[in-house]
Amino acid sequence: MARLHTSLTSLTAVLLFAPATAVAAADGEPEQRTLFGQPVNEPREMTQDEIEARAEGFRALLEQQGQVLKGNQVLPKSALEPDLTQPTRPVEAWDEPVHRATTFLNFFGGPLSNGGNASEGQSPCVQGKIEYPGFKGSEQTALAIIQVFKDAAAPFGLRIAYEAVPPKHLPYSQVMMGGQPQIIGLPNGVLGVACNLDCGDGWWRDTTFAFTEATNNVGILGTVALQEAAHAWGLDHIDGENNIMFPYATPGSKVWADTCTPYNDATGGIGCQYVHEQFCPEGSQNDVAELSAYFGPDSPDTVPPTVVMMSPTEGQQYKAGDVVHVEVEVSDDYEGFGWRLMVPELGQEQPVYNGQKIWDLPVPPKGSYTVRVEAIDHDRNVGFAEAKIFVDTVPGEENTTGDTPTTSDSDSSDSDSGDTKATNDESADASGANEESGGGASSITANAGESEDPGMETGDDKGCGCQSTSATGSGAWLLLFAGALGLRRRRSSRSKR
Repeated sequence: MARLHTSLTSLTAVLLFAPATAVAAADGEPEQRTLFGQPVNEPREMTQDEIEARAEGFRALLEQQGQVLKGNQVLPKSALEPDLTQPTRPVEAWDEPVHRATTFLNFFGGPLSNGGNASEGQSPCVQGKIEYPGFKGSEQTALAIIQVFKDAAAPFGLRIAYEAVPPKHLPYSQVMMGGQPQIIGLPNGVLGVACNLDCGDGWWRDTTFAFTEATNNVGILGTVALQEAAHAWGLDHIDGENNIMFPYATPGSKVWADTCTPYNDATGGIGCQYVHEQFCPEGSQNDVAELSAYFGPDSPDTVPPTVVMMSPTEGQQYKAGDVVHVEVEVSDDYEGFGWRLMVPELGQEQPVYNGQKIWDLPVPPKGSYTVRVEAIDHDRNVGFAEAKIFVDTVPGEENTTGDTPTTSDSDSSDSDSGDTKATNDESADASGANEESGGGASSITANAGESEDPGMETGDDKGCGCQSTSATGSGAWLLLFAGALGLRRRRSSRSKR
């Protein structure tokens, strides 16, 4: 929200905070607090010197990135400079495809670093690496906040996660639900901040913040989380105290504006005018129209993504020095799905962040391996295709890699087809579902076989400053790979004003 800072001390709390569940620890060790069965991060309190240093660092970071803090949004400086050379355009229909989305309400906290990928525990507002604190309230209070968010998201094709970190290959945004604004360098009085200008929800892995220690009013905290997530979907501030996108914190239930409502720039600039003008006359925004266009109406999704393994073929044989050419086709009935490349026998996987469907990989050591590509949608339907390959060996010979084979819990590597297999079982993505943001499983990093640069994508006008890192796996095979994780953005043919 736009600094969402009014007279909060005069507001009556809906629910008071109480400690989350504490789990008895071993003798001599502190108890571990949990929410929804997951550990809650509890870093030490910052000293006053550290708070001041972080505030100075935050200002320097924005300057370095060419950004400015306006209200509760971090925007590129260029977003506040009107382009007077562009003529006013008439209202026209939005023609981008509907996509489903997941927002993770992160009550657990955890490590954060600078970048633009929620799956890697990143935010453009973070300097270096920090330990972000988890929610200090009770599970009952957290559930009340979640319900505010769920009610507002219910009409649309949005999914809300909160019980565990989603798998990395599922494109999701997150709202960090904890801490004080000083943790990232903001002053007292700020209830939340969005660090990416993401007009039209073109980037699906934003991290925003709701500083839950700044107030104990559940309704306000729920609205803060909503508004920060909505900024990451491309919505700006508007008039009307009963509207979710009103820039100040006021008590009472809030709604999405369903008519063209004038902007409210009292606390900062309006960054996505060119998108709002696809739905409303100049100077106004219709929340419901935009969210409906981005996410569509809510409906159950029971159809898993389709994966077709073009290469390698089942039983394909290689010798030392060869290249394993992996190529797949992936699709789904809704945009927004994600996928990962896996080698279960090595216990290794690579979430795909850049839309990559082709990899050229050096062969692993002698042995047999399953090359698997697994796709997931926002209702956690899973489809996959895989092929067994043999390196300097033939079917039936003993695995001689020297490693203990491991398998994915959704593995069916004994199949003889490259066609899609599918499950609707959330356990199929269990290898990623309980990872903390920024940590996790071993990764395959590989040279891209596409002409598209698989590295960082930062050259658009969304102010993401995106970058990503990858964990190195335990197998020696991974040391031969030289690629990098790229970040996937939905490409738009629209000219941007």
